[in-house]
Amino acid sequence: MEATTTKRWEALDILRGLSIIFMLLSLNPGAWGQSYSWLVHAVWQGGEFIDMVAPVFLFCIGVVIPLSLRRRTEKGAGKAELVRHILIRAALLVVIGLFLNGYPGFDFAHLRLPGVLQRIGMAYALVSLFVLFAGGRNPVKATAIAFAAVTIGWFLWLYLVPVPGFGAPRFDPVGSWPAYIDRAVFTTDHMFPYWPVDGKVVFDPDGLLSTIPVCANVLFGALTGALYPSLKRPLVTLFTVGTLLMALAVLLNGLCPIIKNIWTSTFILFTCGFSWASLALITVLIERLKAAPVLFPAKVYGANPLLAYVLSFLLGPVIDFVWLKPPAYSLRGLGQVTFSTFADSHLASFLFGMVMLTVIFLPLLLCWQKRWFLKL
Repeated sequence: MEATTTKRWEALDILRGLSIIFMLLSLNPGAWGQSYSWLVHAVWQGGEFIDMVAPVFLFCIGVVIPLSLRRRTEKGAGKAELVRHILIRAALLVVIGLFLNGYPGFDFAHLRLPGVLQRIGMAYALVSLFVLFAGGRNPVKATAIAFAAVTIGWFLWLYLVPVPGFGAPRFDPVGSWPAYIDRAVFTTDHMFPYWPVDGKVVFDPDGLLSTIPVCANVLFGALTGALYPSLKRPLVTLFTVGTLLMALAVLLNGLCPIIKNIWTSTFILFTCGFSWASLALITVLIERLKAAPVLFPAKVYGANPLLAYVLSFLLGPVIDFVWLKPPAYSLRGLGQVTFSTFADSHLASFLFGMVMLTVIFLPLLLCWQKRWFLKL
């Protein structure tokens, strides 16, 4: 835990906070299978609102990368020190992700190896090293070229390069390149088991190969961090271009389907556009409509997202343990039953998620008051 007094980008903190809030709402329903549809990930093609959460969070990470590297450089850090910092931070994220995947039973024979934090760690490291070494005198141009190269290159790979035994193009959960590589590298015993196809585990939504296109969203964030100060009408630009990117993704959906689980290029375009439009709208809310006090909880979550995420996972087994006998209720089940006395099952499930958000918010608020932020 690190104390800091660094001035923060308020709209970005709130956007990051909202992304972690919706992520935790999705992860903490009162009853699995009773969540509102917009809080349930699309199993494959298409998307729901919740599918925007991870890309927005990755975008926010990217925005901070050039700012963080510049600040450390101004304090005298050399490239060797910065590389060490980047790699250590990425490695710690991977280790924490593996710990949370195993917690609390630690069944190593079936330990899921990919995961959200593992993916964040790898994407953060790759983009940070790129910005550090390839940014040069024109970081905006270099980052824009890298973003375009990853986005276009990923589409061409999926569309043109035959998958052994399956051919091309393949955008499905069985025969696509990401699914094929994950099965070969991790084996199905160490992959996400909850979305089987015909009863078999065939893909992982946070797999190894699909981390490459994930870097595009982080690069887009880094591009934003480098470009934003020079924009003459930043809010208009962000909202207009963001909307156009989303429209372009929908237009190209027939050629390249929008699929989060293999992070297709149209998914990149749509979510990058969504990130820009969202950042613009939040900036309007706090600067023009003075809504910052209403969004204060999101600001607290946004200042400590890693701590919020870890706390959610640590609390999971606690709320699922059967404490009350009879009747045999876990805290999650008791919450669902209690809220169902006056609300339908979907609202009851949502209200339990709100209770969990409140429980996690309390230690985050204490950290906020103490100016403590969990940094790696």
